[in-house]
Amino acid sequence: MISGAVLAGGMSRRYGRNKAVEVFRGKRLVDSAVEVLQSFCDPVFVVINDLSLYWDLPVTLIQDVLPGQGPLGGIYTALLFSPNEWVFVRATDMPLLVPELLLYMCEVRPGFDAVVPVFNGLHEPLFALYHRRCLAPIASLLERGERKIVRFFPGLRVRKLQEEEWRPLDAEGLSFVNVNTPEDWGKIP
Repeated sequence: MISGAVLAGGMSRRYGRNKAVEVFRGKRLVDSAVEVLQSFCDPVFVVINDLSLYWDLPVTLIQDVLPGQGPLGGIYTALLFSPNEWVFVRATDMPLLVPELLLYMCEVRPGFDAVVPVFNGLHEPLFALYHRRCLAPIASLLERGERKIVRFFPGLRVRKLQEEEWRPLDAEGLSFVNVNTPEDWGKIP
């Protein structure tokens, strides 16, 4: 079994307000992210900075143990509190998820420390699977004051899913559409 972690602690600087509570197809982004993961993960939890905004969520809320460390700190928190060795990490501002892609990622994880798709030549570390073995490398990076997620990949066994591998499962790349600005809503099919 894998745990599911929705990272909803961002500052939403480019968006101008908290994206996690924006409504998408009749639900807040954070609610949609949680609901989809509940079909595949047990438990599902939300990693956030301000617990008071999400008391109504029907999942465990976990406060960032290292506030202000961005998504890398959120991944660290998710791994630290997960009862399972594997955690699927998903950003709350990625409203679409093609289930077949997540299932495939789970299938190819044996023998690796992380499974990370590559989209348009870039890693998608906020739609990825991480093993608890990633904790020490993340902690080391954070201790050095670095917060870029891909910097902890060297030295680990990272299964990079290239586009030609995942496109048959998610032809339009819907799983990687994210909302950084109010204008990004127009890009969502």
